[in-house]
Amino acid sequence: MAEHTDTAWCPPEPRELPALREHLAEYLTSFAAHLFTSAVIRERRGTLRPIGDPDRGAEVMLADEYQRLHQAQLFYVTSDITPLVHHAARNLQDRWDIEPQDLPALTGFMLFPEPLGTYVREDGKTVSIVAVSWGETSLISHPDGGIWLTFWSITDFAAVIAKFRAVGFPAAEATRLAHAQNAELTWDNEIYMPWGASEAVVPDEPGGRPLDPTKLAAAKTTIDWMRVVHAGWIFCQPNGFTEVTEEHLPRTLRKRSARAGHSTDPVRVLSVSQKAPSRPARTSEPSGRTVGVRFPVAPFLRRQAYGPNHSLRRWKVVSGHWRGPADAPVRIGKKVNLIDAPPPGTGRKS
Repeated sequence: MAEHTDTAWCPPEPRELPALREHLAEYLTSFAAHLFTSAVIRERRGTLRPIGDPDRGAEVMLADEYQRLHQAQLFYVTSDITPLVHHAARNLQDRWDIEPQDLPALTGFMLFPEPLGTYVREDGKTVSIVAVSWGETSLISHPDGGIWLTFWSITDFAAVIAKFRAVGFPAAEATRLAHAQNAELTWDNEIYMPWGASEAVVPDEPGGRPLDPTKLAAAKTTIDWMRVVHAGWIFCQPNGFTEVTEEHLPRTLRKRSARAGHSTDPVRVLSVSQKAPSRPARTSEPSGRTVGVRFPVAPFLRRQAYGPNHSLRRWKVVSGHWRGPADAPVRIGKKVNLIDAPPPGTGRKS
């Protein structure tokens, strides 16, 4: 859906995420956002689009996203844990089966300082996806319910400024207009996921296709992004490798957010745990080599049985241990194992 790409991504700090959300929500109600979204629908870009008049479609899509965004619980995935999330995502494949209890919040907005995904546009420019919002939607009806996910890319203000300059605006005015008419992030693409869906519908051609509300609706690129988001959700669960801390909103911003109807809950910051291991870490190997970094050994994801007669399953992070000095630099390796064992007495789900 985006027409912008990034030049230099300067991610906000966790304490700045509420203000970013506030600005995004305000942008969604602007005339500039309506014009952009209407043009996107008219040009048949994106994955999910209302049928009918593009102007009316833009209105309902923006209003729908605004409701999700202003109610969202905010999550911030720090740079140190992003590689671990990416490595776990590669092993998730396309086994979704996501239910409401698998989400860290039913309505959320999660920002990644390092891109959760990228793609190259037709003009050769790389677009970086750095955030995702999710929640219920009023645009798609499914008897069992589901969630809509919106992916956000970095707005390329340099490109927008260049467009204003090309039609005669002075540099200062072009810069002012670019920032006045755009938010820091741009709505790029979207996914609809009915609860429990394990099969994705992916169009073979640009321009979308009739929506089947019983199946996960995604594009080829967004499937990979969905894996990273799914892994991020999993790592929000309590485990020995990560920790989730809370960044409370400043008092002034909390009051302003409350007046605007936004969620005022603290930002949940997901990072690599810096807690000392329960037992002393070994600093040397049998060969006598000294380990000068701290790294996780054998973390993996498992679909753990739970519920009546252990008939249900959900993803869980199963911790290994840390190796190396507690105060050494953290290094994340490239191997994350995946165990997908069926519950006792049942066969593997297809």
